[in-house]
Amino acid sequence: MGFIDTIEVLAKSKSLRDGNVDVFIKEVLTSATSALACSRVNVWTFDDSKTVLTCLLSYFSPDARYESGVSFHKSAYPNYFKFLSKNEIIVSNNAPKEKVNRELVESYLLPNSITSMIDVPLRSEGEIIGVICFEHSKIEHRWKRQEEKFAQSIAQLLSLALETKKKKQYRDELEKLVKQKDLLLAEINHRVKNNISIILSLINLLKTKVRDEYHAQLLDEINNKIFSMAAVQEQLHLSEHLDKIDMEEYLYQLVNNLNYSFGSDKDVVVKWDLNPVFVDITKAIPLGLAANEIITNSYKYGFAGGGSSGVLEISCCQINDRVILTIKDNGPGISDEMVPGMGMEIIESLCSQIDAELEYTVENGLETRISFTL
Repeated sequence: MGFIDTIEVLAKSKSLRDGNVDVFIKEVLTSATSALACSRVNVWTFDDSKTVLTCLLSYFSPDARYESGVSFHKSAYPNYFKFLSKNEIIVSNNAPKEKVNRELVESYLLPNSITSMIDVPLRSEGEIIGVICFEHSKIEHRWKRQEEKFAQSIAQLLSLALETKKKKQYRDELEKLVKQKDLLLAEINHRVKNNISIILSLINLLKTKVRDEYHAQLLDEINNKIFSMAAVQEQLHLSEHLDKIDMEEYLYQLVNNLNYSFGSDKDVVVKWDLNPVFVDITKAIPLGLAANEIITNSYKYGFAGGGSSGVLEISCCQINDRVILTIKDNGPGISDEMVPGMGMEIIESLCSQIDAELEYTVENGLETRISFTL
């Protein structure tokens, strides 16, 4: 097979296309040896420091044999390494007589009966990563220009394959690290969720010892604030996203809990207008605490009085890169004369943590609107 045909066959190789570099290297060595009618072809790669050159694979055409593992150290072959560092092709018609090969004569050329060879650098992103050597043995060979060009084309194909292999190794390692990080985050979220559950259990246990309604209500409010954070951890534990939660599922869970705590003596209808919106955990926790305060205020003040009916409307959507959470009740609302309580101060503080805009509208009740950029 001619030089051009050999290059075309190798370029269309299935092993190269599939990223099976080890198989492709063997195809390159056997094809190049056949096309050049030479005795041996070897692929050598540098270590990261470029002080050790190791034979990745050698092919011996007379007996169709592969070998690997031989290494050259810069300390033993400083002159040869110096020539290689120039990143240029080295053509040796009479290999033992060439100055560049002086250090290789006794240890490599004579033991292997090498008479002529071409060393072509392998490159990745402009840097030399190794060398491919085409060698004739016993009979001296004068390299032709077309043979040199063919050898350089083979080196380019091989460089591409080795670069692909290196990138695949990086990608595999990165995927492994990401998987380890995901497992670690999942474990942390699980432990945080369990610890919060223990705190909630302790508060509920303490509530059984409270003798008056005022302190029981304080414990309920603390319990609900902690639950709003626990719900975030619950969503993280169940979600495929380890750093984001779906506000739709979260708000359902939050309102159901508050309705259980404060709505037993009230006839409250909850109207939903929610869309799947994924919010980063760093913003989800302050947002959840703020929503907890707003909805708690609706139950405590908007729907005050046993047996009173009420409507709670909750909507959450994303418009472009902004999230808008709206909570509205049909209670008495607030007036300008009212002094802001601690609950409203907490809401304002939580909104400032996530750079959110907070708006109140009083019309047939109180509407609270929180909007922020994802």
